[in-house]
Amino acid sequence: MSGVDLDLSSRTKPALHLMAMYAFERARELLEPNPHVGSGLLTPREREALIWAAAGKSAADTGEILGITERTVTAHIASACQKLDAVNKTQAVARALQYKLIGM
Repeated sequence: MSGVDLDLSSRTKPALHLMAMYAFERARELLEPNPHVGSGLLTPREREALIWAAAGKSAADTGEILGITERTVTAHIASACQKLDAVNKTQAVARALQYKLIGM
């Protein structure tokens, strides 16, 4: 699609331009955090619970580490799942990492 003697029809040029714009936008989405997701999306406790979940800790272990009940940890994880539009804890951790809301 490049070179000295590039011969594109008048219909092909706009189609290539559109494909390039879509490819660029997709690459930008993959390489940068979601612009609609700010650092204030999750509470500090939700982020802590996800960090410990990412480290492989159970809700009981996390509760003991943070000095809260297992039920409270589960509630923080559920709230984070809802905010991140995740169906489970694993997906919530993956999205939080992707959006750079937590680190490892």
